Amino acid sequence: MSKKPLIAPSILSADFARLADEVAAVQGKRGADWLHVDVMDAHFVPNLTLGLPVVQSLLATTDLPLDCHLMIEKPDHWAIAYAEAGSYNVTVHVEAAEDPVMLAKNLRAAGAKAGLAIKPGTPLEPYVDVLKHYDTLLVMSVEPGFGGQKFMADVLGKVRRARSSSTPAT
Repeated sequence: MSKKPLIAPSILSADFARLADEVAAVQGKRGADWLHVDVMDAHFVPNLTLGLPVVQSLLATTDLPLDCHLMIEKPDHWAIAYAEAGSYNVTVHVEAAEDPVMLAKNLRAAGAKAGLAIKPGTPLEPYVDVLKHYDTLLVMSVEPGFGGQKFMADVLGKVRRARSSSTPAT
């Protein structure tokens, strides 16, 4: 496991009227490693952000790997299109996935890394065996769907448990 931190600014706080300029601002010699894209559908979470057409436009304007965090219903149906479009990493919520193991395999077959997200209130333990099928784990430290929230420090125990129980993806 790499100990090198990755910098992945979220475009959720960008000025959407100047999105290409905002993305260009985080690129560069000592800029971002990835670009984090929060996709919200107003169903799994109460807010609506952007979807696949904007992700496709971003892919055409940047060399940064896109990390698409799908806060959506039915990721088993929708997530593969993000991988096929060229997203580097596609993260889905375990709470919304019908078959998280098969979804990880399908994301990889479509050309992306597979990421698993878990909400602050969702226990980790039922999903420990699922972790080995994923490349990344996003332990949410805020409730998904809203920017600007206060960090929930009680999730740090979940992070420690995940780190001690994780094995490399297969």
